[in-house]
Parts: sequence; structure tokens; C-alpha cells
Amino acid sequence: MFSSSRQSLPAACADCIETTRFAQAGLAPVQNAMQQFRSAEGKIRIDFGTMSIISNPLTQVRMILDHRAMEARILAAPPIPQLPHTPGEQLPHLPALPPGLMQIAAAAAMATQLEQLGKALIEGHEVQGMRYAFGAGAALTSWEVWTSTKLALPVLTKTTGPFGERVCLCRCAAAQTPAALFEPPPNYKIISR
Repeated sequence: MFSSSRQSLPAACADCIETTRFAQAGLAPVQNAMQQFRSAEGKIRIDFGTMSIISNPLTQVRMILDHRAMEARILAAPPIPQLPHTPGEQLPHLPALPPGLMQIAAAAAMATQLEQLGKALIEGHEVQGMRYAFGAGAALTSWEVWTSTKLALPVLTKTTGPFGERVCLCRCAAAQTPAALFEPPPNYKIISR
């Protein structure tokens, strides 16, 4: 459920492949690999390229790790947007997202249309689907999220808009996540904002 109250979730990880197909003719699709980790306390880490994002929903602090520069930039995070819904309606947990999708998550709070897609089986996981639409006309963008009901991690996300289509497929599993994974490495320079 998407709310300020936290339920206990198992520690988990996911290996993901994100494929972007651009609307502009002649541009080849782009694929990126990323990994996601969640501690039993709810901390999230997403690794992509030479960067990592760590977020702690309890303290509302995010940290961006630049592995090339060996820096940890600590940012106060804005509150997680509360999605409009009717009383008693169950919405899927919305996890921390990589850059690019963070803006969509914030915009989802102002979605013009919400659609529950029901349950399905994807990559061996029972998932709950939700589609968020915002914008209008040529700027209409939809964001579809299929979240594991047991692990509360996204298994499939699909974003469609004027840019084209971005699909992220994740192989999720319950896994122990060492506490050090959610802290800056000891030899990194700490930069606070």
C-alpha cells in the first residue's frame, strides 16, 4: 500500500534491463543495466553505470554515489508524493526510482488518470499493476508499473510518451543486503547540500 505507514518487507534485490525505443526515426534502441537493493528497514539502493542512488524513506535523505570521482553527495529528499485515491483503495508500493523516472513518480502525484490493472504473473512473480497518465494531447505520458506483491519491488515498468517507449524488466529475489551497501564507502569524500 502506498502510504506513510511502513509495513515490514523482506530484504530484496533485482537485476534490471531498461530498453528505450525512441519515437524519432533512425535512432537505435538503447539498453542499460541496473541493480536494485532494498534492506529490511526499507532503504533502497539503485546502481546504474558509474553512479548509485541510496535513499532512506525514514530520514527522507538521498545519497548519490559517484564511483569515478569517489564522492558521496548527500541530499535532503522531498517527501514521497501521496497519490490521490478513494478511501479503502489499495495502491501498490512505489519504490525509489532511477533518474528520469523520479520526475515521472513526482508527476504521478498529479496524474490526470489512475487505472488499476489487476494482478498478473511476470517473471514468476505475482504482480499488481497500476497505470498513471498525465499531460494531454501530444504531451500525454503514461507510466505503467507492475510491482511484486511479496517483494514490493517493480518487476516491469513501461513509460510511453512523446520521447518513445521505455521498458524496464527486473529479475527480483528475496536476498540479504549488507548494511554497508546503504552507506558511503569509507574512502569516499562526503559532500552535503
